[in-house]
Amino acid sequence: MEGRWRFEWFGTGSPGLFVARFLFERSPSTLVNLIGLDALIKDGYGKITANLKFLNSIEGKLLLTSKLSVEGPTRMKEEYIEGLLETPVVSEQAIPEQLKGAFAQATNALQQLPAPIKDVFSNGLQLPLSGTFQRLFMISYLDEEILIIRDSSGAPEVLTRLEGPPSVDSEPVIAELFSPCCMLFPFVL
Repeated sequence: MEGRWRFEWFGTGSPGLFVARFLFERSPSTLVNLIGLDALIKDGYGKITANLKFLNSIEGKLLLTSKLSVEGPTRMKEEYIEGLLETPVVSEQAIPEQLKGAFAQATNALQQLPAPIKDVFSNGLQLPLSGTFQRLFMISYLDEEILIIRDSSGAPEVLTRLEGPPSVDSEPVIAELFSPCCMLFPFVL
């Protein structure tokens, strides 16, 4: 189960829907779009990455970190630890000509802010989530390419494995032993 996965379909209790509701109920679709949703599972922790596009040209990420614990042979609990809305990296080539003046003004305004506020913009906005959201899920199917899980209501989430091993440098994960017993029963429930 450890590795990098792409969400192909997500149900009502999934982190994908959580991210989508958080972003899209609060903003128009022209402001932000969900490009893709990926997960890294390693050492008993999950990192969900929502790849976003702002104003149809600026790319950014929302990261959700969760702790995974084994509750039974095919049942797991996911507890959300924190969220991080990374500061989008803006390429000047991606900015339409009519917005370049406004972009320069915004850049100058950000440089004049006090250091603690600049740190929030440069390091991203951290959202503490400990104790606010958790869920139980069952592993319905697991092989080398596909992972299907179901939440407590039975809604499925379908994930496909991404190629290549996770990068140790780019994906820091908190070290904790992870019980692989859920891998022993990859059968449809």
